Amino acid sequence: MRSTLTSVWKPAALVAVLFVGTLTLPGEDPLPDVRRLQSSPVLQHLKPNPVGSSASSVAPGEKTVAQMYLPEGFRAELVAGEPDLQQPVAFAIDERGRLWVAEAYSYPQKQPPGKGLDKIVIFEDADGDGRFETRKVFAEGLNLVSGFEVGYGGVWVGAAPELLFIPDRNHDDIPDGPPETLLDGFGFQDTHECLNSFLWGPDGWLYGNQGVFNESHIGKPGAPASQRLTLRAGVWRYHPVRREFEAFAEGGSNQWGLDYDEHGQLFMTHCRSYWGRGCTTHVLQGGQFWNQANANYAPFILADPPSDYPSFRNYLLASARYDHGAGGAGKPGSDAIYGGHSHVGTMIYYGDNWPDEYRGHLFTHNLHGHQINHQVNHVLGSGYDTVHAGKDLFFCSDPSYVAVDLQYGPDGAVYTIDWYDRQHCHNPNTERWDRSNGRIYRIEWAATYKPRKVDLGHASDAELVEYLGHRNEWFVRTARRLLSERARLGRGVDATAIVAVREIASKNPDPVRRLSALWTLHGMGRLAEADLARALKDADPFLRGWAVQLLADDPAHVGKGLSLLAGMAARDSSPVVRRYLASVAQRVPPTVAWPVLEALSRHPEDSEDRNLPLLIWHALARRMPQDLGRAFAIVSKTPMTALADSIHWYAGTLDGEGLSRAVQGVASVSGELRRRRLTGLAHALGSRAGVSMPAAWRALAPSLYGDADLRIRRLADRVAAAFGDDSMFPRLRASLADGATDPDSRKHAFAVLSRGPDRGSLPVFLKLLDDPAFRVPSLRLLSRFDSPEVPPALVARFGSFGPPEKAAALGALTGRASYALPLLDAVASGKIPRDQLTALHVRQLTQLGNPEVDRRVAASWGRIQQTSSEKQAAIARLEKVFNEAPLWAFDGGAGRGHFQKLCSPCHRIGTDGARLGPELTGAGRNGIRYFLENIIDPNAVIGTDFQVTRVETRGGDVLSGLLGSETPSALTLRTTAGDVVVAKGDIVHRSTADTSLMPEGLLDPLSQREQVELLKFLTSQ
Repeated sequence: MRSTLTSVWKPAALVAVLFVGTLTLPGEDPLPDVRRLQSSPVLQHLKPNPVGSSASSVAPGEKTVAQMYLPEGFRAELVAGEPDLQQPVAFAIDERGRLWVAEAYSYPQKQPPGKGLDKIVIFEDADGDGRFETRKVFAEGLNLVSGFEVGYGGVWVGAAPELLFIPDRNHDDIPDGPPETLLDGFGFQDTHECLNSFLWGPDGWLYGNQGVFNESHIGKPGAPASQRLTLRAGVWRYHPVRREFEAFAEGGSNQWGLDYDEHGQLFMTHCRSYWGRGCTTHVLQGGQFWNQANANYAPFILADPPSDYPSFRNYLLASARYDHGAGGAGKPGSDAIYGGHSHVGTMIYYGDNWPDEYRGHLFTHNLHGHQINHQVNHVLGSGYDTVHAGKDLFFCSDPSYVAVDLQYGPDGAVYTIDWYDRQHCHNPNTERWDRSNGRIYRIEWAATYKPRKVDLGHASDAELVEYLGHRNEWFVRTARRLLSERARLGRGVDATAIVAVREIASKNPDPVRRLSALWTLHGMGRLAEADLARALKDADPFLRGWAVQLLADDPAHVGKGLSLLAGMAARDSSPVVRRYLASVAQRVPPTVAWPVLEALSRHPEDSEDRNLPLLIWHALARRMPQDLGRAFAIVSKTPMTALADSIHWYAGTLDGEGLSRAVQGVASVSGELRRRRLTGLAHALGSRAGVSMPAAWRALAPSLYGDADLRIRRLADRVAAAFGDDSMFPRLRASLADGATDPDSRKHAFAVLSRGPDRGSLPVFLKLLDDPAFRVPSLRLLSRFDSPEVPPALVARFGSFGPPEKAAALGALTGRASYALPLLDAVASGKIPRDQLTALHVRQLTQLGNPEVDRRVAASWGRIQQTSSEKQAAIARLEKVFNEAPLWAFDGGAGRGHFQKLCSPCHRIGTDGARLGPELTGAGRNGIRYFLENIIDPNAVIGTDFQVTRVETRGGDVLSGLLGSETPSALTLRTTAGDVVVAKGDIVHRSTADTSLMPEGLLDPLSQREQVELLKFLTSQ
């Protein structure tokens, strides 16, 4: 299937889960079906929206409002809609309570330069009746807008590949000039997850998201590669005054939603959270989090730990440990309850209209469930445990409802934008989208709701300071921003107002108000050393933590007060403060960082904390290659097993002294700890090639080979093989060849001998073709040999192979020219039926770069590629055939067989297939058109994680696959024949293709009936 489109919803795109769609249970009703109000326990309390009739005379938006359900006492109203609004992708609320909306007409394609179609429009409730009847266009001609925010003299716009600033310093709603490009290099390979969810943080920085399948190299226009930041997934921030950009945290999926709580704790919601284990993430500065691809991490992140030591995994997880839908981290059937794993928009409610029971709770749109999920963040150690609140807040049965974002406004009610389209899933065909509509709704507590006209821009400094104590956090945040703007960019702030803010920061009994005032002083550039010193000793841990962060963030204070940090790390009683210190250890000079890390690493009470051992590791790892001695000194004193494991493992991935220390670390311990250290070393060497054997290994190895613990002996075999020590190979060959040897010993022997692979073991590997237990792995391994013995052995047995064995054999035979010609001879002679070669195999043959192979492929298969018009015609034809077919008469079981033959080498459904490409479990809900467009036109959208890497080696091998991992000495390619480690020294040419791993023409070998059978099987999942 289209390899890049794993689990994506369409933001900038907004919308949709792709191949990793949620698991729809057999017979389950469509998620927007109103019957879910009875079947889902989190929706059963909802009542019909108390709004009038949905008669035909009512405007379309009112009809949707009439299909909404909320808790008793709530009401939803339409405040703007078509024809005044179309394609709303993001919105912001300014200091006058006006709604600024980005209309995304360009999506899903970046338009040619100068041909942008997007607009930013302003809606105003001029008469204060709660309806936003006045509309004006602020800017147009923008290109692929996906996020924006207003403030600091203009509008900040994300339009990949650029971050733009549109100045409007006199606030007349007319741009002062053309957009200024602040940054470029943001990725838009997948346009549904471009930079999004702009948010002014409590510290005055502009925050935003970046999705996982967009590779970005971000910098100022014209900046060389050395001055650019590479980002795939994460949360970034940009300072509007200093014009500085940085990654705040890395990882995530297609996150689309950010907000922070009263303590300034940042949370994001996202989809496809399998690796993160939950749907909501507490975002920590400097954290390296899980990502949806489970790949492309920093070199000090171990994503795939050994099975016997899963704690070796050292990226951070989501704060939620459950998901709202299967296909992510959710359990089967969770779709029917919560709606699905795709979330759009994040709001932590601090308004003053909804009842107090909702205050501080987190809300997010569930895209496929048409509901608003309701969560609570409970403090747990240094972070939070995010759990479901028990009841969701909202449901809409209109099938075209596609909510994108939600925010509370000055009236305390919640505003939400609706893209509104029957098409929910990402689709590269621009004509599939309905451009004619879009809505804004307001969700309010009816008994107390009143429209509220505001204009904080004309408030005095003293009045803004008063607003810092408002019950509605919208006033607090807006006042803080305006005071910061005035101080940094405007006329300045009255001295009496600054004194008043400092008074709140130092004396207000409410720690939330003290913290807000501290942020305000920082934003105004008025945070004095005395303010920081006081905050560092505050009774509230969040205040102390924020003082640590602001100390490191503000250039005026770097070097002042840093000497206090090591003492805090040793003595502060709060894990929250220690978490802030771990983050700051990445940002301060080494002379400060190392004492802080040493002190943090000695807290036994933090050993089982969800965040601290990992966040300490993320700071330590960045400095470890420059000071191995201090890193290993921490090992000897830390009670944090996970931290010690990471240090030893990472040392094993480094050359020279690092590897030697890792080996010495094995030699210096015994028993269970020796096995643990040796496991880490073996895992560190697993993806390396051409590793020089350290002297310490020669002295250690004999004792390991003779250890009483079989597990240690086997680990020693694996490490020795990585070092090129083949002294144990004769023993292992004999064990593997002897069918009477116990299966575990044979599997171990196979794994070690295949590390090279060992040419002396080739006769044994060929013999294993007749052993069912080893046939498939042997077929994959044999593709790595260049031996004339291999092709005849495969061809002779091909007819007796089952589907998995045939797929593996063809993967081997199409992997090198010396095998391809015997394969083509076998096809010509009929020994291998021509229809066994799929489009995947044919394309692999054409990529070998051999003229004779190319000639024979062209003679047998003709033109391989199709034109765009041909693809569209094929899609339309098959869609018509499928929709008109009596599906009850077609065998889905046969479809599964077609899947196993054509798709399972790369894709997995349930327990069938491999995970080389995206998981297809649950993708059936996306419909037939979705599958057809991805199968017939697989190269429409290609994310960098699924582009094909092609290498040619000195030995003449040509290998193609997905880049699994890369070290300084080797790269690992994930191929249909298994993972292949290639030493960089053996590579003579390397390139990245602009094509998906999935080939075109995949359906061509099937008859029309077989095509329908396959499609029936896929759409039923």
